Amino acid sequence: MGSATNRNPARRLDDASLLAGLPELRPRLAVVLVFLTLMVAVVGWRIARDTGARRVDVLAREAIALFDAVPSGGATTAPPDAAEAEKRFQALAGVPIGFPRDDADFDPVEVRGETFGNLPAASLRFRYAGEGYLLVVSARDRLLGASPVAAFPEGSFVSGERNGRSFVLWEREGASCIVVSKADVTRAFDLVRRLFT
Repeated sequence: MGSATNRNPARRLDDASLLAGLPELRPRLAVVLVFLTLMVAVVGWRIARDTGARRVDVLAREAIALFDAVPSGGATTAPPDAAEAEKRFQALAGVPIGFPRDDADFDPVEVRGETFGNLPAASLRFRYAGEGYLLVVSARDRLLGASPVAAFPEGSFVSGERNGRSFVLWEREGASCIVVSKADVTRAFDLVRRLFT
């Protein structure tokens, strides 16, 4: 018994039709591959974006917990001046970072080694114009993973507030840095721009 439709291989695709009179759709392999590639790219971009935001949130929460923690008895003695604090800090952090030496408002309080993001880092508690701050610095490959790509563009800042504490996170010279304070986020951001960038 013959089929209901005549499927002659010599007929053109444009002439083929379904029972309802609509053209028969036969997408080419290239169209399907382009569509799948776009879908994978969008999903990958969303995952990467969400992962970066979660990492920043986790680091901010941990830095705020360090800021709120009472210094332990194992802390190093208070550095006598900004030059000595800078020397101790660079030895612990393993990255070059300079502190203001001629600013009378900058008062280093304590330099110590920390475990931050389950990895080694250096922290500096300091006062600026009477307001308390905490700076935590780690080499980028230790803090944000071994990826050679930064979590966000060099020179960019991520700032926010959690539980009445403000934070500013940025990357520079192979290091990831975060400052935490009770001060308003705009004042903390301005302080970071003036003192550490």
